[in-house]
Amino acid sequence: MKSTSFFACILVVATSTPINAQTVRVDLDMRDAQALLALACSGDEVDAAAFADSPNLKAQLGHHSRERSGEWETWTTEDGLPENEVRAVFEDSKGNLWFGTRSGLGVFDGESWTYYTTDDGLVSNGIATIVEDRDGNIWTAGRGGYSTFDGNAWVGHDSLGALQPRVVFSINLDSRGHLWFGANGGASALTDQGWQHYTQADGLPHQVVHEALKDRNGNVWSACRRGLAQWVEGEMRVHYPESNFGSILEDDSGSLWFGTRASGVYQFDGEQWIQHLPGLDARPSFIDKAGTIWAVSDDAGVYAYDGETWASYGIVDGLASDTVYDVFQAKDGNLWFATAEGATRYRP
Repeated sequence: MKSTSFFACILVVATSTPINAQTVRVDLDMRDAQALLALACSGDEVDAAAFADSPNLKAQLGHHSRERSGEWETWTTEDGLPENEVRAVFEDSKGNLWFGTRSGLGVFDGESWTYYTTDDGLVSNGIATIVEDRDGNIWTAGRGGYSTFDGNAWVGHDSLGALQPRVVFSINLDSRGHLWFGANGGASALTDQGWQHYTQADGLPHQVVHEALKDRNGNVWSACRRGLAQWVEGEMRVHYPESNFGSILEDDSGSLWFGTRASGVYQFDGEQWIQHLPGLDARPSFIDKAGTIWAVSDDAGVYAYDGETWASYGIVDGLASDTVYDVFQAKDGNLWFATAEGATRYRP
């Protein structure tokens, strides 16, 4: 793994939105560092907007990496992948590794590969997400709907109950094992009582829902193209309507993490909101066994938050591409990154 020397700074950023100040760790060159030092010494508040658009600051933050002493390795079509652009990665309860691409699924059992496409029953070859339910069934989604696999056969579904979305972006399981779908058309849930839907008619700020999740307190969250929707006690509340939300995570403490494509990450602990990485594309997609939160981005690799500081990893560290779609940790502790140029495995 390549490593570089860096000038590290702990920067307390006061944002223009009514949220608490936060601590962001960044790498700065001397010009930015001197500017911040001058402001700090003057006693003036540092305005996040003044630095969030700084290309120098963005570039440095995007390439700061916490030292990781493990081994990076990338799998491509030469190693068995259906294609190099991998959109989703997952390990099932049997230890099989699943890789979702625009050319279908590739499944590696440790010795050999099995491939699935529309010829096998998938509703579409474009795979955006892969999950396993409590009964061991595999669910995938993407263009045209979703597909289910019971271990023997695939069944493709081109609708979410009464809704027929062009794209299903994500599937999540809640604490009761119910499935939540984020789709073009709204948020949907498949429960023991059947389908439930949340659309613009119910107060969603936008019809495109990239991810939907029901938290442990019963709130239903929808990460919309314009705004974050919260359904609570029969009322739809909208937060940050100017932001393009792309992901939702709930950690072990019950805090929720919401990723955006240009406004960083919003954290909500049930009482207060905290913004991390303002101005950046960062979408939390996985929490590993150590509690580290991993956030993907379209062009800056991945960001990792250890509870105190953020670090980022990209091509210079060992990723196949700075375009990362998904992160997953296998039972053996290895981290997998689904990227535009292959599936990268990190062995700690």
